[in-house]
Amino acid sequence: MKNSIIQRYDKNQDDEIIIKIYSSKIEDLYENYDKKSTFIKKDLKEDLENYLIESVEEIGNHPFIIEFSFDEKSDLSSDEKLKKSIKEYFEYLQFLKQKDMKKQLKNSFILLIIGFVFVSISFNLGENKFFIYKLISEGAMVAGWVSLWEALATILIKWLPLKNKLSILKKITKAKIKYS
Repeated sequence: MKNSIIQRYDKNQDDEIIIKIYSSKIEDLYENYDKKSTFIKKDLKEDLENYLIESVEEIGNHPFIIEFSFDEKSDLSSDEKLKKSIKEYFEYLQFLKQKDMKKQLKNSFILLIIGFVFVSISFNLGENKFFIYKLISEGAMVAGWVSLWEALATILIKWLPLKNKLSILKKITKAKIKYS
């Protein structure tokens, strides 16, 4: 299956996959709401961002380049600005993902501590003869295990996909960009 996906892409003489992007002009690659900003500060259109991310996900670890083609001829200055803006935009996305990953790890750590505290309370109260203490002990045990499970689930289910996304963003940031 993976090979059939890779065959959808062209390759250059260095056996690098070419991710091709066609547009009328460079300006079409950017969001319209920040027209007054310079290329370097503009956000890429969401469709372009998603296309690049999905393409890099598809090709996996194969080396690749990003090739732009425009109907309107662009000057060397615009080409260099485009390269820099793509690099800086995906570096910004990396920053956001890293921030999100740190937040997830912090939340997991807090939930882990809360879980151990509740389980400890449960063990300490469980040895008491009074019914109310046994009831609180059971409730603390349930709360402790729920908290521990949530900490583990946060790492396995939420954090690992963020790590994979960060890896893809790094690949795009480091990609060679060409024009045809």
